[in-house]
Amino acid sequence: MGLSVMNRRNFLLQAGALAASPLLANAAAAPEEAPRAAKAAVGVAKGPVFAALDVFVPAYIKAMNAPGLTLGTVDAAGKGGEACYGYANLEKLQQLTPDLLFQIGSISKSFLAIVLLQLREEGKLDLNAPVLEYLPWLPIETPYGEVTVHHMLTHSSGLPGDAPLFPSNPTDRYRQSWKPGERFHYSNFCFQALGKLAASIERRPLHECIQQRILDPLGMTATSPVLNEAILPLMAESYTPEMRDRPHGRQCKLTPASKIDSDSGAGAIASTPGDMRKYMRMILNRGQGARHRILKEESFALFSHPHIKAEEFGPTASYGYGIAVDTLDGHTILRHTGGMVSFMSAMQIDLDGGVAAFASVNAQLGYRPNPVAQFAIQSMRSDAEGKPLPAPPALDDPAVLKNPKEYAGTYHAPDGKVCRVVAAESSIALQLDGREVALEGLGGDRFISVLPEYSGFAFAFRREEPKPAGRPAAAQPEPGKDSQSKDEPTPPILELVHGSRWFAKGQPSAAKAVPARYAAFPGKYINDSPWMGSFSLVERKGQLWIDGEVPLVELGDSLFRLGDEPDSPETLSFFHIVDGRAQMVKSADGDYWRITTESA
Repeated sequence: MGLSVMNRRNFLLQAGALAASPLLANAAAAPEEAPRAAKAAVGVAKGPVFAALDVFVPAYIKAMNAPGLTLGTVDAAGKGGEACYGYANLEKLQQLTPDLLFQIGSISKSFLAIVLLQLREEGKLDLNAPVLEYLPWLPIETPYGEVTVHHMLTHSSGLPGDAPLFPSNPTDRYRQSWKPGERFHYSNFCFQALGKLAASIERRPLHECIQQRILDPLGMTATSPVLNEAILPLMAESYTPEMRDRPHGRQCKLTPASKIDSDSGAGAIASTPGDMRKYMRMILNRGQGARHRILKEESFALFSHPHIKAEEFGPTASYGYGIAVDTLDGHTILRHTGGMVSFMSAMQIDLDGGVAAFASVNAQLGYRPNPVAQFAIQSMRSDAEGKPLPAPPALDDPAVLKNPKEYAGTYHAPDGKVCRVVAAESSIALQLDGREVALEGLGGDRFISVLPEYSGFAFAFRREEPKPAGRPAAAQPEPGKDSQSKDEPTPPILELVHGSRWFAKGQPSAAKAVPARYAAFPGKYINDSPWMGSFSLVERKGQLWIDGEVPLVELGDSLFRLGDEPDSPETLSFFHIVDGRAQMVKSADGDYWRITTESA
């Protein structure tokens, strides 16, 4: 599906750190397998491709702290296989098997796009008509131009990303931030609306549309087009970090995740690797299923056309209808990832090479298994061409620093306090507040301390030209390549920040005056939804920051936007000032309430 505004900022930070972290050891030389990284399930496909995957994947899930991974590969003729690694249930040490369901998240968007294209084929839907003609109740304002079905399918409407389809205040309306079609901004809100559109035209629930129009014709008998309690016995157990309200290392302690019910058009499908093989084979054959044609050629061309640049998915990526369009090794690739509360998935389809792979892990740690899917299709293509298989992607350990000395030095705070950064061979520590503070790398320039008094925020080093807070996991560099070109000089470090504290490398500049009205806003805000969680707001250098790392830009009247994207439609408003403190935040994705659980 996707992530709320607040979880999106966590995901961006985690994903950006993963993308920027140094690449170290080749997977073929991985250390001895841990019990969690169990071997593939009995009866899976054999051959050189799966022999290579059987070496790489156990090392990958161990490095990524994933309980288990399910994998399916296929070519246009239907050849390929399934494999499972690790555990479906850590507490019971239950081996993962290919029949267990995994939530595929936003990969579901491609299913919905296919349903809408089928409706277009039948003359029931005009993709270029304003969506308000079909859904006049939709709570949106369109000052920059009408939003069409096409704009929603391509995430180019200018509307928010994770807003609930029906806001808590019935009079609220979501407002565009730019002219439709001008730019890409990923929007689960739009696909929720598109799901209602399909259901409205068909006069039946969306999950019934997907079942009758896609799953049944393709023989996807194991797949569920809706998430509910009935499928829980058929699903792998899934996990999230135990401490979800603060930054965490990749090897953090996991805990079983909350179960969710969902019929959202943004992502509510659970499937198996076997069924996903049938789906990917249909796409490889441009809409032709094994028994029935799912899409006409003209519809498939619309589905797979690069309608708009989508740099959130990567520097060379565009977006079609419910699917990203990119290139890999000179080939056209259709791909998508899916992030749920506790499942992460990746699908990569090489249209020119005629091979595809789907992978999913049963843990939410801010990454998607793109390296597995990509290695699988590159290996399949090489095997089919009679060429040597490529080397497996290199595995990284963000806790091991490539150049710790660049962080070393003395940093000064405006109040006269000093923080010294001491570099060791592959790590750094702080001399702060009269004590030694060991740091664990998160990747990039971000670190955490396990000491309770420092664990609420990441320690982040900021450079002369700060990079964005992060980018989606789909935008990670190709495995084996650093996100920063080795030919580009590394910008120098200017400061170290931690929550509301900051230390300049050298003499600090005078802090900006803090607007008196900002005193009402800092604090911790929570929501009980497993999608949304909590966030902490701090003031630093005259600006407000979510979790100390994502800036807010004031728009006026207690209204702010997330500052990690220019003109972002994602906004926050503060309400109910009691004793000088705001008690509620309304964000585009829902409502949060102040909570005070710590001593002053």
